[in-house]
Amino acid sequence: MKVNKQFQDRHLSYSNTDWVKVQEIERDICLLYHQLSDYSYIMGDLYWGSVYQLPYWEYLDLQWLDDEKRIFIRDGCLVMILTMLWEMLDDAGSFIEPNLKVCQEAVSQLKMEDSKSTTLLNAVKMALDCAVSNTSIPKELSELSIWVHREYVMGYFQKMAEEFDENLYDGNV
Repeated sequence: MKVNKQFQDRHLSYSNTDWVKVQEIERDICLLYHQLSDYSYIMGDLYWGSVYQLPYWEYLDLQWLDDEKRIFIRDGCLVMILTMLWEMLDDAGSFIEPNLKVCQEAVSQLKMEDSKSTTLLNAVKMALDCAVSNTSIPKELSELSIWVHREYVMGYFQKMAEEFDENLYDGNV
């Protein structure tokens, strides 16, 4: 049986892991995916600063998490940042604008281990460049928006559904 350290560590006096913050980030990523599931692309007109209020660029490299959770949070935060940038690029708002430079710095430090994450990172960098230079959305970025939606938003729900099929929860362990 696999032990979930997230729930075990919270009872240890020496655990310095902020599991509440990790769950807040996961919650926001899942809500983002849920809200974006009504579209076929990345759409940024969301409740920035109220519902989504964390500095997601600060959670891009949580090395102390296991690989699966670390990658989910890193890539989810990148989708979150891309969505914030899309709000700005669409002239729907400017929540991320005061943090563009710090966001660029955080994103530039990332090292990806697979092509899917690398493509996501490149989309975020392209969107950051457009936001900083105040240029229009290039066709390539619009196409990447659709790809990010398919791979991350739809991909999240497909993965969850597959796991239900693989891990039958009928009491027969």
